[in-house]
Amino acid sequence: MARHAAPMARRGGILAAPAAGLGVFGLTAALLLTFGLLTGRDDVPRPSSGHVESQPIETRLLDAPNPLSGGSFYVDWSMSAAVAADQSNPPSAELRQLADTPQVRWIGDESGIEFVAAEVRAYIEAASSVGEIPLLATYALPHRDCGNFSTGGFATPDDYRKWIAEVAAGIGMARIGIVLEPDGLVAADCLPDAERGDRFAILRDAVIALTANPNAAVYIDGGHSRWLPPDELARRLADVGVERARGFALNAANFFSTDEEIAYGEAVSKLTNGAHYVIDTSRNGAGPAPDGPLNWCNPPGRAVGSAPTTNTAGAHADAYLWIKHPGESDGECGRNDPRSGHFMPQYAVDLVRSSRG
Repeated sequence: MARHAAPMARRGGILAAPAAGLGVFGLTAALLLTFGLLTGRDDVPRPSSGHVESQPIETRLLDAPNPLSGGSFYVDWSMSAAVAADQSNPPSAELRQLADTPQVRWIGDESGIEFVAAEVRAYIEAASSVGEIPLLATYALPHRDCGNFSTGGFATPDDYRKWIAEVAAGIGMARIGIVLEPDGLVAADCLPDAERGDRFAILRDAVIALTANPNAAVYIDGGHSRWLPPDELARRLADVGVERARGFALNAANFFSTDEEIAYGEAVSKLTNGAHYVIDTSRNGAGPAPDGPLNWCNPPGRAVGSAPTTNTAGAHADAYLWIKHPGESDGECGRNDPRSGHFMPQYAVDLVRSSRG
C-alpha cells in the first residue's frame, strides 16, 4: 500500500501542460486514437505521427453530475478484513464492521501484464452481479514508493504502459471509480530528472487510457494537504492531464482530517478549472499522529473515519472513500512491524474502538 515519507525538495521544472481546444467530436476521436495506440488494438484508427501527446482536448464538463452517486460501493468479501473476520474466534464485531465497509481494490505489478485484465474483469463482474459500484486503485509505477516500505513497480515505463492498457481492457466500458497511483505524482521529486520526466509521461498516458471509457471516474492521486502547496499540485495535475479526468484523490493511506483535506481540495479545485476530488477517510477519525519520525507508519491512537459516502461537505468533493484498508500494515516502521500490506488484527480492532470515543 501507499506510504507517506516526508515531502522532499523539488528538483527542476515541471513538464508543460497539454493544450486545450477540440470540440466533442475531436475529443472522442483523440481518446479512441490514443486508446488504440496504448492497447495495440487494430480496430481503432491510428494517427500517422504516433504522438498522442500533441492531441489537444476539451476540458471536462463543469456541470457533469457526480459519477459516483446514485448507487452503493462494492463490498469485496476477499478483502483482508473480511478474511480476518471470518477466521476470528471468538467473533470480532470490530473486524466484522471493517469487513462490511466498502474499500478500494488495489492492483499492482504482482498482477502481471498477461493476467491483470482478467483479474480486473472478474472484480468488475462480481460488483456488477450485486448492482454495486467497483472502486480500483492502480499501484505499479516504476520506482514505486521511492525505495521505502512499499517499494516495487514495473521495471520500465513501457512495461507500465502495457500493463495499464490491459487494466483498461479489463475495465472495458464498465462504470467504475479509479484512484490513479497513490503518491506517484507528489513523490516524483525523489527521482532523477530523466526518470521524473518518464513518471509524468506515463501518468499522462495512464489518464488517456483509462478515460477512454466515459464511465470511468478517474482521480489522479495528489498526496495530502501537507505535502505540496495547492498551486504546485495544480501544476502537476495539469501536466498529467487532469482536464481529461474527473479530478484528484487526497489523503490516501494517511490520517489528516476531512475538514483539512476539503479546504485543501477546494483550493486545488479552483486552480484546476473545477476538478473534483475524493478523500480517503479510512483512518482519519482521530486526525494525524503527533509530529515525529515515521509518524505515518502504523501510528497508535488513530481511528477509522467517516464511512464511504457521496454525501460530503465539500463543494467539489465527490466522495469519502476507504482507499487504505484499515488494519493493513504501513510497513516495518523501524520496529519490526509486519511488512507493508500484511493485516494486523489487533491494530484493526483498535482503529474501530478508537472511533467510538
